[in-house]
Amino acid sequence: MPLPKFLKEPWRPEVAGALIGLVAVLQIIVVRSPWYITGPENQFGGWLFYVLTGGLLNTKEWAYFNPNSPMFVAPAAAPWEPANKEFMIVWGFMLGAMIAKAIEGNWRLRWPANRMVVLLSIIGGLMLGFGARLALGCNVGNFVATIQSLVFSGFVFFLGMAVGTFISTRLIEDFLMEKMHKSKPIRIELGSNVDNRKVLAFALAATLLTTLYWWGLGIWAAIAFLYLGIAYGFFGSKGNVCFTSMLRDGFWSRLAPYGGNARAIAIALAIMITGNLVLKYGFGWQYREFLFPVGVHTFLGGVLFGIGMVLVAGCSFSSAYRSGEGSIPHLIAWFGMVAGMTILSYVWPFFFTTSIYLSPVLHFYDFFGGNVAAGAAAAYSVALFIALVGSWRDGTLQRLVQIPPLKILAPRLHV
Repeated sequence: MPLPKFLKEPWRPEVAGALIGLVAVLQIIVVRSPWYITGPENQFGGWLFYVLTGGLLNTKEWAYFNPNSPMFVAPAAAPWEPANKEFMIVWGFMLGAMIAKAIEGNWRLRWPANRMVVLLSIIGGLMLGFGARLALGCNVGNFVATIQSLVFSGFVFFLGMAVGTFISTRLIEDFLMEKMHKSKPIRIELGSNVDNRKVLAFALAATLLTTLYWWGLGIWAAIAFLYLGIAYGFFGSKGNVCFTSMLRDGFWSRLAPYGGNARAIAIALAIMITGNLVLKYGFGWQYREFLFPVGVHTFLGGVLFGIGMVLVAGCSFSSAYRSGEGSIPHLIAWFGMVAGMTILSYVWPFFFTTSIYLSPVLHFYDFFGGNVAAGAAAAYSVALFIALVGSWRDGTLQRLVQIPPLKILAPRLHV
């Protein structure tokens, strides 16, 4: 039986953004936690460094990973360990995108165009990791997930990302573009022509085997994270949703001004805010919110993360799901991000004691005398601002404003 046509074609990013927002609300209901990514990746990085160095880097004793430390966050753990079951959401991103592209018939290995791309993927990935760990979260955990809960750190991290993407966009478009074109090309044909039916079969088999593994352990939460991740990755891939494009193309780029991703993220954010308000304040639903303290570390982490996003042409979400699409540059960047987070975890005590521990947790409504409605309006305004700026830059708003008024034809009177 042939698949529906809409599954074989790309989607508008706004549609994908709306579906991602709904999945994020569903995640609050199913696993009682907001959408997040980098925490489990950091745990994976701690384990990976330990294994690759044969224990010479005893990451398990670092304050970040050591349960006996007062600065402990999470243990270093492999993706298949129950202590890191949340990593299944990242694995789901990759499988979901693989399924999406295989159904379209567009899955293939995409190798770096030249050596400069490889270098930027490594440097940008490291900066993504540094920024995400310094700010306690990435564009998902410390932007949409915190603003969803009306936590002010998300707004400060957004400002930092905006500054970082401006710096990096100007760097790329004004100085590095010519060097990238002159860089020695990399010509690899391996995986450029594959049977997408086999790719789809592999992705479905991997999904089934992963499900059976966690079912055998009786850890249903891991299965839930897996399928939530598959949904995020599938929708993200179908709409080519990317937070990098939201800021680079929607705010700063002179070469490719485009507001589709800005509108997609704004729609997803608005749905997530609404879901939080209805569930938490309407039904009293309790879940693990990210009450991140806001301080210098939040803004600085956002700046580093923003610079890294443009260098790799991807965020923590899109780098993961595009790896599942077969993009080798994004896979390099993803491992770079994991390495960056793990490296910064080594100096975690310094940042924890000098900024993070000393910083307050603030909500939007704290600036309005505790008025939740006013705080929610401020959070919605962030989404509206993102949508309007992106829509203005790509001309969508101007076209809407210039719609000619409907002409009402009055009957002629004959005397």
